[in-house]
Amino acid sequence: MSQGIHKAHPRRRSGIRSLLAVIVAIALVGVASPAFAHDELVGAAPATGAQVDALPPEIVLTFSGVLLDEPAATEVVVTDAGGASLTGGDPVLDGTKLTQPLTGTASGVVSVIWRVVSSDGHPVSGEYSFTVGDPAVAPLGTETPLPGPPMSDTGMGAVWIVLLVAAVALGGALVAVLIARARGRREG
Repeated sequence: MSQGIHKAHPRRRSGIRSLLAVIVAIALVGVASPAFAHDELVGAAPATGAQVDALPPEIVLTFSGVLLDEPAATEVVVTDAGGASLTGGDPVLDGTKLTQPLTGTASGVVSVIWRVVSSDGHPVSGEYSFTVGDPAVAPLGTETPLPGPPMSDTGMGAVWIVLLVAAVALGGALVAVLIARARGRREG
C-alpha cells in the first residue's frame, strides 16, 4: 500500500508543475501586455499627408486613450517649410484630443512634431506633415526638434509584440512538454 501512495506523489508533483507552468505563462503575458498599451495617434486634422488651401487656425490630434495632463508633459512644434514656427500658444488637452493653436501663414510642407504622456505613464512622440497650397511649388523644409532629449517610443511596439509572442510560445511549449511527460508517466 505504501507503493501506491508513493507512486501517486510524483503525479501530484507533475500536476503542480503543469499548473505552475500555466501560471508562469499567464504572468509573462500579463507583464508584457501593459508595455504594449501605450496610447497612439489615431487621427489628425489636417490629416497626415493632406493638402489644404490655407493654414488652419489649429491642428487637432486624436489619441487612442486619455492622455495625462501634467505640466510640461505635452509639447507640439509646428513649423513651415522654411523652419519658422507656426505654433500660436499652448496646446490644449481634452481627454483624447490635443488641440494646438496655429498662427501666421504658410506655403508648402508643414511639419508637426508632438510629444505626450500616455495614460500608462510612458512618453510617446511622433511627427507628421501636411501641405498648405500647391504641393508642386512647395519648397523643401527643415525640421525643428523638440527641446530636450528625444523620447521616441515609435518602433518599440513591434519589439513588444515579438517579445509577447515569444513569451506565449515559450509558455505554450513548456506546458505541452509537461503535459506530455505527465501522460507518459500515467501510461507507463
